[in-house]
Amino acid sequence: MTDAEVRAIERNGKGFLIDTRAGEIRADVVVNAAGAWGDVLGAMAGARPVGLVPKRRTAITFDPAPGTDIGNWPLTFNLSGAWYFKPDAGRILASPADETPSDPCDAQPDEMDIAICIDRIETATDLKVRRLASRWAGLRCFVDDHSPVNGFDDAVEGFYWLVGQGGYGIKTSPAMGRIAAAQINGDPVPGDILDQGLDPASLAVTRLR
Repeated sequence: MTDAEVRAIERNGKGFLIDTRAGEIRADVVVNAAGAWGDVLGAMAGARPVGLVPKRRTAITFDPAPGTDIGNWPLTFNLSGAWYFKPDAGRILASPADETPSDPCDAQPDEMDIAICIDRIETATDLKVRRLASRWAGLRCFVDDHSPVNGFDDAVEGFYWLVGQGGYGIKTSPAMGRIAAAQINGDPVPGDILDQGLDPASLAVTRLR
């Protein structure tokens, strides 16, 4: 369902009654994958917040110099974490690696962050940003220890947290999804994930309490 903003969550018997813009929904389990709005949704369900802090990250793309083959360029970043760039579908994607605390919102790039990004990369390299092909911003969400939260709430039965992926959601989402599916269904965490050295307790809500 799209355009179905959650307005209220009521614990109803063994499940939940969820009031949305698109109507009421009943569910046995609520999976809180609301990103920057995770603590907001948790409060609706009566759960204590996990301390999510959304942080804005800005990115731009631009064309390389004519005739430059960037296909084999590596991800390049400066050691203090002030910028990075990499090839992206024939263009160069760059970021000032900003982490600006933000309220939950539809994040938009700040012109100053874009200018800082361009200046840092042009100062450190011989790249020239002649024209921006695109610009955008997103919110990377962290809890205190910068690890994801993936597990049932410790007080509200049936309320499952899946938040706090920070900047690693693309890399971790296959494993995070499998872990969530297993725990929601009452199954053990897949063995091939545990074999990588993961302790499921390191993802649990209780570590933050």
